[in-house]
Amino acid sequence: MSTQIISRRYARALLNLSARGPELDTMAKALDDAAAAVCGPEMTAFLASENVPADAKGEVLKQVLAKVGGPATLSPFVRLLHRKRRLELLSEIASLFRSLADERLGRAQAEVTVAEPLSDAMQERLRKQIEKQTGKTVTLHVQVDPNLLGGAVTRVGSVVWDGSVRHYLNRVRERLLSG
Repeated sequence: MSTQIISRRYARALLNLSARGPELDTMAKALDDAAAAVCGPEMTAFLASENVPADAKGEVLKQVLAKVGGPATLSPFVRLLHRKRRLELLSEIASLFRSLADERLGRAQAEVTVAEPLSDAMQERLRKQIEKQTGKTVTLHVQVDPNLLGGAVTRVGSVVWDGSVRHYLNRVRERLLSG
């Protein structure tokens, strides 16, 4: 079974255990913090070491998670991942949890690639247009790629709108060649 499928199952289970609304954002932030604290090279080596007793590993993990804080279900969840030998999936689970929480709360992340930087007014106009198309609250992530020549390529989830000049020139070339 792929790690993506396993991670999605854990993320969905944690989402179902978590409360609704703003507490989902709190859990998503806490998961990111826990992944940063637990999945670092030193901690990973410590937890993987066969020279350290399991009780000591559990106690150190418990202390690290206490410093991270977060909702009450976070620490037992991460300790469960450790017992099931799935702790290396925590970063992926955190990412999938955030996506599932956004979906549940009617939010979407839009990745927009443009040829030149956009003004704040243009970004706001684009965000509103994408919100109108998707029916969700949208957060824009804008990247600049001069190879587009002009226009924009927008990705929301698995949907891509390619309005770049490069895309239109390629389509014209294909039409001319097929003739």
